[in-house]
Amino acid sequence: MGVGRFGWKDQHASLLSFAADAYLNEMGITNRLQPNEVTNLCNRASEPNDTPGSDGLSDIDHFARFVRATKAPARDSQLAKTSSATRGLELFNKIGCATCHVESLTTAPAGTQINGGTFAIPPALGSLTLHPYGDFLMHDVGTGDGILQATREHYGHQVFQRMSGYLSKQNFESSRNKMRTAPLWGVRLRPRLMHDGASLTLLEAITRHRGEASHITQQFEKLKKMDQEAVLEFLKSL
Repeated sequence: MGVGRFGWKDQHASLLSFAADAYLNEMGITNRLQPNEVTNLCNRASEPNDTPGSDGLSDIDHFARFVRATKAPARDSQLAKTSSATRGLELFNKIGCATCHVESLTTAPAGTQINGGTFAIPPALGSLTLHPYGDFLMHDVGTGDGILQATREHYGHQVFQRMSGYLSKQNFESSRNKMRTAPLWGVRLRPRLMHDGASLTLLEAITRHRGEASHITQQFEKLKKMDQEAVLEFLKSL
């Protein structure tokens, strides 16, 4: 068991299990973490479909390594230094956007044992400060999809059975309309926004926020037009 940070519903605690889920549910490829087909209709292939290569790694291992190696786009440093973007950051914090879109997070110190004591944070990853502008937690901001992710298809049969007692004690139904806070790093490069891609501009995305963010949206709408544009300029620098 671990705290989920990956997927729109925070349904996975590691990139490897996230990859295994995607291989099964997006491409129909069973693997060592997800060895059971969703359906056996017309299934004649041996399981799991994804097997280790000559290097001892399966496709899900390579995919997880690829994702780990990707980096968030750097900020537009010139725009970030402008008075408008600087003012926008001040307003972003003042009206409460940073409550969920947290500017900075710091990794655990080197040597910290995680994953049930199976992994120690190496010096290269310890005590690093990153700026995702996101808390990687789930919130109800009025754009939820009504989907409950705590299912066998996403965790695998064996893991789901082990989780059954835990799941029965939690209010997982409340997660139907919650979504993970989207980190804002690189947001200026995204042509579609929000989890469903239905917002085409930063202004549309902001004004769509409801639920837990209703009061923050209201604060934004009360800003003078010049101040609203400053917030947008700040976002365009990310």
